[in-house]
Amino acid sequence: MAEDGFVIAFYLVLIALPFMFPLLSWALGRWYQGTLMSALIEDEKRHGGMLQNPNQTTTAPITTSMGASSSTLLHVSICVGPSIGQMFFMWVKGLVGGRLESYDAVLDYGRREVLLRLKKQADSLSCTTIQNIRIETSVINFAKNGGESKTSSVEFLAFATGLRF
Repeated sequence: MAEDGFVIAFYLVLIALPFMFPLLSWALGRWYQGTLMSALIEDEKRHGGMLQNPNQTTTAPITTSMGASSSTLLHVSICVGPSIGQMFFMWVKGLVGGRLESYDAVLDYGRREVLLRLKKQADSLSCTTIQNIRIETSVINFAKNGGESKTSSVEFLAFATGLRF
């Protein structure tokens, strides 16, 4: 009788074991992304004032004559990606359909981070206004020996014109 309980427990562990690594990776990834997002929010509060002011930031291709003394190209790039557990659960969610919240979190973080880095670069170059902000995103898949992709990340490239008055 005790052997039956041991066998059942063994099979339950054997069935649950493949899901333990992705689940643990997902939990740690969510925790780590939460700490990164909290730090980003604090950094945005300290340095991101220009990004919320429509008079200092624009994405319009045509601007009015401002009489700036000089201008410069601002550009930053980063690569971010989901954890292995998040990729696993995105794959499962892709089978059944629906919105991929883990991927949305990665994209939101990447966009906000490049905008903040763009603002910091503008500050370091004494720019008072950022014009024509553009953000390009590219998904990068890594496959070994021409096989199916196992990991991926998203590259964000932000560029703009910084004006000095």
